Amino acid sequence: MRTPIRNYSRFLLLVAVVAIAGCVSSGANKSAGADPDAANQKHIRLALNYIASNNRDLARVHLEKAKIFNPRSAELYNGYALLYQMEQEFKLAEEHYRKALTTNKDYTLARYNFAAFLFNQGRMQDARRQMQKVTEDLGYERRAQAFYILGLSHNRLGDSAMALESFEKATQLSAGFAPPYIEAAAIYFQQGNYPLSKLALDRFRQISKPTAQSLWLSVRLEERFGNRDNAASEGLKLKNLFPYSREALEYQARLNQ
Repeated sequence: MRTPIRNYSRFLLLVAVVAIAGCVSSGANKSAGADPDAANQKHIRLALNYIASNNRDLARVHLEKAKIFNPRSAELYNGYALLYQMEQEFKLAEEHYRKALTTNKDYTLARYNFAAFLFNQGRMQDARRQMQKVTEDLGYERRAQAFYILGLSHNRLGDSAMALESFEKATQLSAGFAPPYIEAAAIYFQQGNYPLSKLALDRFRQISKPTAQSLWLSVRLEERFGNRDNAASEGLKLKNLFPYSREALEYQARLNQ
């Protein structure tokens, strides 16, 4: 299975969690007279906050407290799915994502997380189908990221035209979101459209720090344009900044030929 999204944390980039500020309250219970729905939501938010900070123990504590008030809410199932995903209990994670969407088919947050989960599992057809539904929610705040992952899914399935369309949509929704530009640049390069590849790469470099992927692509583009000095300069950056990357190894292998 391929590495899902390079240069980013596999889990925290893909899944969407809700973090809140404030103190952690540990004493809520049914006898406290709290509104059950409010208490349920409070503990779920706290659990997601702890998931975001990789504190699985406290996340579990608050999910268990949320369960007291509503044991079958879509939000609770999503929280458990995220926790199980972190713990690599993938069967349980999928089970709970499906429960969340069965409980509330319009719960876009859970569908986004489920699609990202499927992508990480290498199940591209399923991921694409779920993420397509996510992109149809015009009010979803992570819609640009959804189009990005949709584009990655299209590309892994060999549909470069749809991938480029999705990456373009992602950048239209969030011009400062860098990952779609480098993925589009890579596709244009593979197609032999070097000017468009260079344009997309330049846009990526305007808004993002260099990555092994971007530097290796830059080396090859400069070579195609006949700029040997620029290619060597980009190759040196690649070796210095990312000496143990696959791209650096490929570059070194080319030098040794």
